[in-house]
Amino acid sequence: MRKASLALGLTGVLLSGALAGCGDSERQEPAQQPAAKGPVTVEWWGWAPGYDKAAAAWNSGHPNIQIKFTQVEPGGKGGYQKMLSAVKAGNAPCLAQVGAETLASFLVEGALEDITPYAKESAAKFQPWALNSVTFGGRQVGIPVDSGPMGLFYRKDVFEKHKIAVPTTWEEFAAAAQKLHDADPKAYITSFNPDDMYGFSGLAWQAGASWFSTSGDSWKVSITDEATTKVANYWQGLLDKKLVDVKSAWSDPWFKAMSDGEVASLVGAVWMTKVLEDSVPKTKGKWAVAPMPDWVAGQTATGNVGGSPNAVLKGCKNPKEAVEFATWMSTDRGAFDDLVVNGGLFPTTADGASLPSIAKGRPFYGDQPVFQTFAKAATTVSPTFAWGPTTPAVNDAFNTEVGKVVTKGGTLLDALKAVQAKAVASIKDKGLSVTE
Repeated sequence: MRKASLALGLTGVLLSGALAGCGDSERQEPAQQPAAKGPVTVEWWGWAPGYDKAAAAWNSGHPNIQIKFTQVEPGGKGGYQKMLSAVKAGNAPCLAQVGAETLASFLVEGALEDITPYAKESAAKFQPWALNSVTFGGRQVGIPVDSGPMGLFYRKDVFEKHKIAVPTTWEEFAAAAQKLHDADPKAYITSFNPDDMYGFSGLAWQAGASWFSTSGDSWKVSITDEATTKVANYWQGLLDKKLVDVKSAWSDPWFKAMSDGEVASLVGAVWMTKVLEDSVPKTKGKWAVAPMPDWVAGQTATGNVGGSPNAVLKGCKNPKEAVEFATWMSTDRGAFDDLVVNGGLFPTTADGASLPSIAKGRPFYGDQPVFQTFAKAATTVSPTFAWGPTTPAVNDAFNTEVGKVVTKGGTLLDALKAVQAKAVASIKDKGLSVTE
């Protein structure tokens, strides 16, 4: 019964312009709930740095709508499961940080409210692609916050010591990897993380991959498409030659290797700016940021990792007030300027690149205005990459299958074929139509 309900009730929402933000004039828009009488408290769960300060700033000037912020574990580390369990138990917060890659999964679980009537007046303030990422079947389910254009974080001191030029292409990156490891067998150009599907997806995104799409009433899964195969074979070559380190993402050994200079660079999203500042503070002044390497010289394309909208969870009694705060946080120039400084977040608003903090140098990076590099990168991110309705299951499959490759042998391409099969199976398990 549940599968049938999902197939009939949610497929229409997900697949009527799914992941493209297409309009649906025939679907009736839900009526707005009247504004609450008297002061209300809106609960908000999330984990991004600076969110607590944003809540405090709002609360100081809005006595009738108070935000109660609770920091939870990042989504993939338990936060999402806690949110979904709370929805099922009927005691979920009104507002929650949900990654753009996971919104469709929450929608399939019936965990999101349609906020279209409350959000439509602010639509023009956001980049169109940002709105597309939170809109399904013409219905908006989240307020965009930040995005994750990628760049190359590198240790200036290590590169200078070994006379390594900052690579501008992936061919140059591989050559730099060889040169560095030849000069110092303990040093590696970067670390390949077998448990970081999102980082790998950003690399595939840059190459032109499109893992999930829709055709008619079916989802289409293409995790082994031509672009992703190219990326997998490239990194397989570096792994086979032992030119990259292999460590679990976010682990203490991973950060220690970067702190010690044994891992000299990281291809990561803009929000890693703040993560490195907090995680390897002793290396202050030794890092810089450059555009991520291109596949073809002069043909700039950038991948994206992350971006976490604020979604209104099912059962919220004050959706209007929740959307009012979420919109303020994402669009108020002073509020988001603080998020850039305190959280390393990159805006999704139409005028976000003109925020004062974007032009400021950051001491950790030798006063380089690193966000200007990401502002340029954001203009070259393709809007066509999309996530499917079972991202958590696909993530688990990636961690398992790629983990096997680095511990027991095999190839990344074989691992991705297994991930592809498990992705298809996970969508079928939800009662949704899927093709390969």
